[in-house]
Amino acid sequence: MTPTLRDHFDRAVGDDPGAAPGDLARTAILDGGRLRRRRQLVTAGVAAGLVAVLGAGAGAAVSLRDETARPPITLAAAMMPRTAPACVPDPVDTDATDAAVFLTDEMTDRQASAVETALRADPRVAAVEFESRAEAYQKFKALWADSPDFVAAVDPAQIPESFRLRLVEPGQYTALQADYSAMPGVRLVSGRRCTPDAPIGGLL
Repeated sequence: MTPTLRDHFDRAVGDDPGAAPGDLARTAILDGGRLRRRRQLVTAGVAAGLVAVLGAGAGAAVSLRDETARPPITLAAAMMPRTAPACVPDPVDTDATDAAVFLTDEMTDRQASAVETALRADPRVAAVEFESRAEAYQKFKALWADSPDFVAAVDPAQIPESFRLRLVEPGQYTALQADYSAMPGVRLVSGRRCTPDAPIGGLL
């Protein structure tokens, strides 16, 4: 079966959801040439080709700055939001000050309401913001404004919705991540360590 964009998203966020996708994928595109695909081809199985262009082939990696090897670039990683400059570049497993709860495409209204109610009542959460798919897609288009073919190849329905959180105490993140990762309709909980002036959730 030909992989879908959703398959690539699930694989990417499961492996490394926050490896500075904006910077990484930009480098991969500059090195590999511009994408020449259109939206109608994506539904016919072009997602695999786009991933290859972005450098997600087996073991592919991009060296940045001090030539430190970075994780492979994937189409799904390129669709993820960027980490805010006031945060460490990569997600953390412990002592996160901020977090993002990404939702599945199949999440029902009832499940979304349950997650939001739980977050707003959770004493470990100091602040909650919701980013809709439409808002996330507008940010995605702005990030990739210089790669219109890439933007045209991505279905807005594949951009994830999310809740952005600021925690009361960083030490509570590990337990919070485990709790919300187990809730129906939640795809991924990703934490970041940020300064107080960072946007809630640590993402742009």
